[in-house]
Amino acid sequence: MTHTMSWGEYLPVITFSLLIKICVAITIMIGARILIKGITPTINDICKKNNLDHHSCVLLNKVVHYVIMIFFSAIALQNLGVDLSGFIALFGITGVVLSYGMKDIVANFIASVLILAYKNIKVDDYIKIKDWEGKVLDINLRYTTLDYQNTIVYVPNIILYTSTVAIVKK
Repeated sequence: MTHTMSWGEYLPVITFSLLIKICVAITIMIGARILIKGITPTINDICKKNNLDHHSCVLLNKVVHYVIMIFFSAIALQNLGVDLSGFIALFGITGVVLSYGMKDIVANFIASVLILAYKNIKVDDYIKIKDWEGKVLDINLRYTTLDYQNTIVYVPNIILYTSTVAIVKK
C-alpha cells in the first residue's frame, strides 16, 4: 500500500518557539544596522581628527560595516539553530584558495592601506618610480593613477610600496 503525501506534510512545522527565534534574529539584524548607523559618524570624526583622506575613511567605514554585519549575522543564525562550524571550515578553505589565486590583488590592497595610512605619497605629489613618473591623480585600492604629459599611468600599489619612490618637491 502506497501512501500519498499531502501539502501539509511538505511544509515545515512552525511553532511559537520558532516564531520567537525568527523575531529575535530579525531584532539582532536590526540592532546591527542601528549600530552601524551610530558608529559611522564616530568613524568619520576619527578620520577628521587624524587627517585621514576620503579614501581611507571610506575603506575604514566599509571594513567596520562588513565586520559588524558578519558578526551579527553569525549570532542571528546561531540563534535560529544553524550550526556554523561547516560554514567556518568552508570559509577557511575558500580563504586559502582565494588568497593564493588573488595574491597580487591582496598585496595591492594591503599596500594601498599602508600607503594611505603612512601618507608618504599624496594626491597632487609629483613622483618618480622605476620607469614611470607623474603627478598623482588618485590612490585607490589597487593602483595609483599618475598623469605625465597627458598620459595616464596606472602603477600597482605594491610597486609603490616595495620600490624606491622619489617625491619631487614643488
